[in-house]
Amino acid sequence: MPKIAFLWPEVEFRALGLTAPSGYTMNFGRAGVRAEAEAASINADYIISASGSGTVDAALLGLAPKTRLVQLTGAGYDNVDRHECARLSIPVAYMPGLNAPSVAQTVVQMAFRLRRPLTLLTRGGAEEWTAARANNITGHELNGRVGVIGFGHIGRAVASLFIGLGLEVVRAAHVKQADPFVHALSLKELISTSDIIVVALPATTKTKNLIDTSLLSLIKPGAILLNCGRGGIVDEAALSVLIETGRLAGAGFDVFEQEPLPKSHPFLSLPSECRHRVILTAHVAGQTTESKRRNFSIALDNVGRVARGEPPLYQLDPPASE
Repeated sequence: MPKIAFLWPEVEFRALGLTAPSGYTMNFGRAGVRAEAEAASINADYIISASGSGTVDAALLGLAPKTRLVQLTGAGYDNVDRHECARLSIPVAYMPGLNAPSVAQTVVQMAFRLRRPLTLLTRGGAEEWTAARANNITGHELNGRVGVIGFGHIGRAVASLFIGLGLEVVRAAHVKQADPFVHALSLKELISTSDIIVVALPATTKTKNLIDTSLLSLIKPGAILLNCGRGGIVDEAALSVLIETGRLAGAGFDVFEQEPLPKSHPFLSLPSECRHRVILTAHVAGQTTESKRRNFSIALDNVGRVARGEPPLYQLDPPASE
């Protein structure tokens, strides 16, 4: 019986009401826990893995010499050795845009939270009514210009939500991305004029360390920066300095250069009076019940497609042809 290595916690799969396809066995293990991923992958015919967690590398593939498909459950694919997959003629498929609504909504939630700290405001309703009104903890409206860097599925979803809220949205100019309704600016102009900066870029050799110290120095005083793309694109140490000095009003990060976030990370070393201006989430912006159900269902459908001799949906081109 063909075997599927499903590199996600089994409890999450079952909670969605999903079951193994008829005629297949499934072994579960967390992608980010190497021992579990290896145990689940032994002699697997299909590997379904989380994006951005753990590594589907030559060693893991060596445990499953009959692998017919490596399927990712997100839009990222930087945790897969695609060169090794190409060498072994294993197709790699991903999920472009299927979690974009979840990520975009998380970005907007972060923006609201940083502009108007409801956790502080709600204390007044519960126990500190007079003190809350006396301290005038009211925050700011969500307004001004939103600059979106990376205008793929997630960037467009982010733009749509902010436009719906009445904000001006601009995007970073890119030769392969066009939109007649969202004005394009140079990266420098976008960063220097935006009140809310959203980074929604994938991890590539061209985007690594793109938002460096020189670009961050152009940030408009009082702006906020939100990173929902991939870690390693924004200089996190330099950004923490802008938070501490007050140049940046706030930041929200769902992705980091090193994951899990090390205890020595500069964001975690900020003075206590600055920490409420930084929102840190554990690479979960795209993980909602709805997005997981979509992604897992299509992943299993792709197993069936490959088994029937059909190409999987959303198959990536071999790296040499990019």
